Amino acid sequence: MGVLALGVATIALQDPIIKSVMGDYAVTEAIVIRSLAALPIFAVVLWLTRDWGAVLRNRPGVLILRGAIFMVSYTCYFLAFPEMPLANVVALYFTAPLWVVALSPLALGERQSASRWIAVVVGFAGAVVIAQPVGGGLGWAALLPLTAGAFYATGQLVARRHGDAASSAVMSFHQNTVYLVGASVFALVVAPFATRDGEGAAAFLLRAWEWPEPTALLLLALTGPIAVGGTILLTQAYRTAPPGAVTTVEYTALIWAALWGFLFFGEVPDLTTAIGAALIVGSGAYAMTRASATRSSA
Repeated sequence: MGVLALGVATIALQDPIIKSVMGDYAVTEAIVIRSLAALPIFAVVLWLTRDWGAVLRNRPGVLILRGAIFMVSYTCYFLAFPEMPLANVVALYFTAPLWVVALSPLALGERQSASRWIAVVVGFAGAVVIAQPVGGGLGWAALLPLTAGAFYATGQLVARRHGDAASSAVMSFHQNTVYLVGASVFALVVAPFATRDGEGAAAFLLRAWEWPEPTALLLLALTGPIAVGGTILLTQAYRTAPPGAVTTVEYTALIWAALWGFLFFGEVPDLTTAIGAALIVGSGAYAMTRASATRSSA
């Protein structure tokens, strides 16, 4: 569990960095710089672990698909930063375990108990409390971290369906490569529509690229080694720890989000965020610590 907690704390360091540059640079540019900075580190890790041959040998198609799904999740997650405080983003993103329960009957043919379905309903009710869709709350922007959670859950279900034969380093290398290629291609496609004006998620997605200032470049490049360390630690923890324990420890990211949001951006979670987060965390932890679902006979 120590490995998982360290991985969560490490990967959470990316959030304040990306949020700090969102007003000046495109999310695709941030992802490309991060991926480029991480690439040589992954290469060294693969060389040290003698896993280079496994990059193309261990179900590369499944690993690339999983990487593409995670890229959508990762991008939606960061696009939520201009729209809401970090604590809100992370709380809504952590509906991912609830999505796992809700989608597993379709993806894996598993039957869920009534208590797990009740937990799903309670958890998504917590998301509604945070979003406050009626009365001037987060509105449509809440869909960004919710979508990120849904795609993250889908990536996890793909891994469960097809098996995780590859090592942590190989899986992380594939994810990083997909991020690099996918963000670059998307930036080229939307280049004719890029702009320097506007704010919010749309501007963060479509902003024209420009060479970063030295400090910004250093910070963005720093997310590369942060991502390498955090991704490998988390992947290794996912492969060895019980799902319920993984989910419980992952929720410590909410503490980091609240801390970074307060220290760097003056964000203080309000009462509705606290209540909604408690419902999401409690229901997610309950659902993932129940006995494994049975497989349908259909």
